Amino acid sequence: MTVAVILLAIVAVIALVVVVITVRRLTAQRILTAVAEQRASQTSSELASTTAALETMTHERTASEERAVAAEEAVALAGEQAELAAQRYAAAEQRAVGAEDRAAAAERRAGELEAARSAEQNGGIDAAVLWALEQSRSERTWRTSVAPGADPASPFTGAAQPLIQALEIELSAAREEVGAVVELDADLPGELTAGGSLLVLRAVQELLAGVVRRAEETTVQLRADGLDVVIGVRAVDEDGATVSPEGLALPPSFDLEPTADGLRIRNALVPGADST
Repeated sequence: MTVAVILLAIVAVIALVVVVITVRRLTAQRILTAVAEQRASQTSSELASTTAALETMTHERTASEERAVAAEEAVALAGEQAELAAQRYAAAEQRAVGAEDRAAAAERRAGELEAARSAEQNGGIDAAVLWALEQSRSERTWRTSVAPGADPASPFTGAAQPLIQALEIELSAAREEVGAVVELDADLPGELTAGGSLLVLRAVQELLAGVVRRAEETTVQLRADGLDVVIGVRAVDEDGATVSPEGLALPPSFDLEPTADGLRIRNALVPGADST
C-alpha cells in the first residue's frame, strides 16, 4: 500500500512537472509567437512603406524620363530652328551681296554714262589723255621748281594716288615761290577718275593762286562725300585774319558746284573702288 502511494505520488509529481514544463513551453511559445507576429507586422509595415517608396521613386523616374524626352525634343527643335535661321541668314547675306554687286555695277555704269556725256559735251576729248599731260606738267614743275637736280626718276613712280603726288608738287612749288606755309589735308578713300583727278588738280591750282600771296598760312583740304570730292581752302594772314579764296569764273556745269570756301567736284570718284 505504501509503495503504491509512493508510486502514485511520484507519478503525480512527474505529471505536475510535465504540466509545469508544458505550461512554460506553451507560454514561451505564445511569447515567441507574439514576438514573431509583432516582427511580421513590423516587417509587413516596413515592406508596405518600402513598396510605397519604390512606387514613388518609380513614378518620379518615369516623370524624369518624360521630362528628359521632352527636353531632348525641345533641344532638337531648337537645333532645327537654329539651322533654319542660319540658312535664312545665309540666303539673306547672299541676296545682300548680290544687291551690293548690282548697286556697284549700276554706279559704275552711271559713272561711265556720265563720263561719256561729259566727253560728248567736251567734243569727245579723252580725260585720261589730259590727265596724263597734266601729270607730265606736274613732273616738270617738280624738276624745275621743287627739286632741281634731284633723282631723275619720276615722282609719280609707285605713287598710290597720283593726284595727291601732283598736289604735293603744286603746294611745294607755292611754298618755294612765296615763302609761306602751305599744307595739304587730304582724305580720299577711293580711286579717282581721270577727269575727276584733272578737275581737282586744276581747281586747287586756281583756288590756291587766289589766296597764297595774301596769306601767311594756307591749308588745302580734300574730302570725299559719296562719289564727290569737296575742296576747301582755309587761309589766314599775318594777323590771324581769315583770307577767303577768290571765286572762280566758271561756266555752268553739272560737274562743278562752288562752295563757301572752295568747290565740289561731282562724280570724281570711281564707283565701288576703294584704295588700299
